[in-house]
Amino acid sequence: MIYFKPCVSDKNSAEITFEAIENDIACGKCDMTITDGKAVVDYIAYDEDKTYLVEGLLKSAFNYAAMKNVYMGYCKCENITHLLDRMNFQKENSVYYNDIPSILQGNCCKKCDNI
Repeated sequence: MIYFKPCVSDKNSAEITFEAIENDIACGKCDMTITDGKAVVDYIAYDEDKTYLVEGLLKSAFNYAAMKNVYMGYCKCENITHLLDRMNFQKENSVYYNDIPSILQGNCCKKCDNI
């Protein structure tokens, strides 16, 4: 089972790290900052053979932001653009964004040609 654990920074409550824990082993994480009514994910790392963690990490982060009354979500992670292109994001100047309800509805297989 996979668990996505939020860890709020002791120094700044607007900085949250989410860890993907599968079978009691941390196998991915992302960093998000909430400021000015926006949630921005600017770092994500995951085991390369577990790309499904990316979607879980992003949705966990943006769901957390939605519970804090944040409406817009942004992702600036260049290492996952191939996955973000398939998700329910719009792209402008290498920044992916959308309203959080739309991000939570999309998935990485939505825009695949094979489906």
